[in-house]
Amino acid sequence: MGEWAFLSSLLDKVQSHSTVIGKVWLTVLFIFRIMVLGAGAEKVWGDEQSNMICNTKQPGCKNVCYDHAFPISHIRFWVLQIIFVSTPTLVYLAHVLHVIHKENKLREYLQAHSGSELIKMPKYSDEKGHVKIKGNLLGSYIATIFFRIILEVAFIVGQYYLYGFVMDPRIVCSRAPCPFTVECFMSRPTEKTIFIIFMLAVACVSLLLNVVEIFYLLCTRVRSRRSRTAPMAAITMHPRFSGNSLMQNEKLSLHAASHSTA
Repeated sequence: MGEWAFLSSLLDKVQSHSTVIGKVWLTVLFIFRIMVLGAGAEKVWGDEQSNMICNTKQPGCKNVCYDHAFPISHIRFWVLQIIFVSTPTLVYLAHVLHVIHKENKLREYLQAHSGSELIKMPKYSDEKGHVKIKGNLLGSYIATIFFRIILEVAFIVGQYYLYGFVMDPRIVCSRAPCPFTVECFMSRPTEKTIFIIFMLAVACVSLLLNVVEIFYLLCTRVRSRRSRTAPMAAITMHPRFSGNSLMQNEKLSLHAASHSTA
């Protein structure tokens, strides 16, 4: 797990700058993908090429058959999947850190020039470094989720076309330098199939969380816009109330003034 420490520390910083569903997605990524892959994958797979048994001793035949059946190892494929899926989140983290640094500089300038009124106040972060996901940050966050969805779907489809979702215990190979059609047999195919299905299920859960988070952000955005436009709509729909009240106030003041002069 030592090689995952740096990536985990970076992703841990995104926790405070994400929504509730985003925090759940990060938890699934940490526990069910990174930890399970680091703790259990090596023990399940090990060196599957050396454990594969073929019905020939022709030099190089086993290597060719293994390369034909598995263009990339399952473990390396999942490592690439985790790194690629986490990359948009790291880009969003860089954007957040840039915004926090920029607005901290703005606060220092405002403290040094307290009389200046033309400078915009910080609107994304507070003094403690907490950010509000709105404006440009909201657009960056939604773009991050879209890229995560695309990458998750691409890796799931890629895994299906590379070697499917079930580990076949028998591999039939007729490539050179094999002298004839050779049959090779994988070790522990059932255990590996269970692990493949588990990693596929976790990837589907992560994909579902990303889709739900997109709808959650869009619904929150629409709700906030409606709450802003509702008071303005009420004023524009009933402008005569304010005009009638002003006319009544003017009439009362004129009536009171005429009585006082009389």
